[in-house]
Amino acid sequence: MPIFNRLPLLLILILLSSMPAVLNAKTGNFRYVYRSDDSSRNCYLLYVPVTDSIHGMVVRDFSSLPDTSNTFYSAFHIKCAEKGYATLITCTSNYYPDLFLNYNDPQLLDSMVEEVMDEYRIPKNKIFVGGISASGSRALRYAEYVNRGLSVFNRKLAGVFVVDSPLDVERFYGSAMGILKRNNPIGMNEEAALVTEVFTNKLNGSPDEQLKAYQNASVFSATDSTGGSAKYLVHQNLIIFHEPDMDWWNNERDAGYYDINSYDIDGMEKFLIKNGNTRITIIKTSGKGFNKKGERNCHSWSIVDEELLLNWILNSE
Repeated sequence: MPIFNRLPLLLILILLSSMPAVLNAKTGNFRYVYRSDDSSRNCYLLYVPVTDSIHGMVVRDFSSLPDTSNTFYSAFHIKCAEKGYATLITCTSNYYPDLFLNYNDPQLLDSMVEEVMDEYRIPKNKIFVGGISASGSRALRYAEYVNRGLSVFNRKLAGVFVVDSPLDVERFYGSAMGILKRNNPIGMNEEAALVTEVFTNKLNGSPDEQLKAYQNASVFSATDSTGGSAKYLVHQNLIIFHEPDMDWWNNERDAGYYDINSYDIDGMEKFLIKNGNTRITIIKTSGKGFNKKGERNCHSWSIVDEELLLNWILNSE
């Protein structure tokens, strides 16, 4: 997700900007679960509403679990709990940028979702998955995984919500190479260097060398006439938020339209609609993107209207 010019800021936003606010015991309770000796993955944080019956669950996969002693500006988990929904924050992988390039991590996520659903008797038809940035990409890859029929639990998802996520790994790599070539001091050089290194290692080469691997690892592939994995999302209920403010992207990040995630989102939207998806909602915002310090940043959870998202979830039941 070509978006920031300093990696620490990128990681902070991915890991913190969409995390829960401080514990509100009147609404729900937090519970950490570590499923192996490796506390950096295969673990989850559950926010359980105070209710006799849990109506559904919102699932979000992060690169590390949040610290509930801290206060974050998003209280979406509390809003969900007020409507009887649990929030499950999972950690399937601890490297950036993990976009679920294969099916090992979706399989792990699937087992954690089932574990919680079984323990709390959560209705199987009321599971929503989503997130911002890489978390949103992973949510869509998980939806693809279950829609392919690969879930041993015969999983079906009620909906997927996505906030400014990269969808086309080939485009992401090409953008990163362009950023490195320009080498603008305000550009996203550190992230671009990391992206090219990780993808080259994980996919055994560049897109020129391993095109099919890049297409298969993507949520949506613009160079695949069948849309790549996006064909498994044609019947999926989706809502996607993004803020393509090109003045900000160009002036603050030296980014063109090809360098931002809106490029992928627009492409997949057109593909899904053309192929019959009538359950996709695109929210294109303007002037709403600010980080937790109050600084202008289009790639932030603040572009999400939480009441709108919550109503979308409730109306998708």
